[in-house]
Amino acid sequence: KEKLDAEILELSATVSELDNISVLEDHILFLQKYPSLSIQNDMRDWTNVELDTSLSFGTMRDTIITLVEEIQQEVEKLTTIELRRVPKFRADVKLDPNTAHQRLVLSDDGKEVKDGGQDQEVTDTPERFDLFGSVLGINNLSNQRSYWEVEVSNKPGWDLGVAKGGANRKGGLTLSPDNGYWILVHYEGEIYAAMSSPPTRLSINNKPMRVGVFVDYEKSVVSFYDVTAQSHIYTFKDCLFSDGLYPYFSPHMMQEDGNVEPLVIRFETKTE
Repeated sequence: KEKLDAEILELSATVSELDNISVLEDHILFLQKYPSLSIQNDMRDWTNVELDTSLSFGTMRDTIITLVEEIQQEVEKLTTIELRRVPKFRADVKLDPNTAHQRLVLSDDGKEVKDGGQDQEVTDTPERFDLFGSVLGINNLSNQRSYWEVEVSNKPGWDLGVAKGGANRKGGLTLSPDNGYWILVHYEGEIYAAMSSPPTRLSINNKPMRVGVFVDYEKSVVSFYDVTAQSHIYTFKDCLFSDGLYPYFSPHMMQEDGNVEPLVIRFETKTE
């Protein structure tokens, strides 16, 4: 019972805090405090707890359920505010062919990338990924806020995010913040994960068709959104940026069952 009381108090404080943030419409503070919106998953399972009176437990359980619902409502409200604001920081992101793995094919306008199915004749430079099928954007995101959207369509695999300019691009990479990468990955057609340390498996019910990426260099956050569903996916916080910062893309390699579609960077000057 004491643990239940403590959790109720904690949930009540969370509701109050979220409500205050909502009034302030401070979406950066929201992202820093609730990076993955995994509130329900963090709640303790009280279904097997036995108390002296079932009425007491039932009342407390109902209270917890109500508070969790209130938290979710506040989160949805804040996400709506957040998604209205970030598009004004749209960046005209384009791909840097000098960083692209030799199997990757880029469109002439630098907006699309896909696996070409075979190696191309390119010069191996320090900037080029030589094992991972990846490519960076030409845009240096340092000291600013930037937002871009990528159409991922129905691809069974892709990576999106940002990378430090000085991050290693050779050999087998560990895509993690410790190595200068802040990446969201999708693989096997249904698995989503944020490549934190350790990686964070994400619960996403509906497959995103277009993903938004928002970087606030000064606030040290990188956020991902399902643009179609108007929902927040994940935020890396307390990021240690340096050496320049660049958009990161990987369309993943073609498979027998597909994954031939390109990643397409979409740029609209008006907020959708």
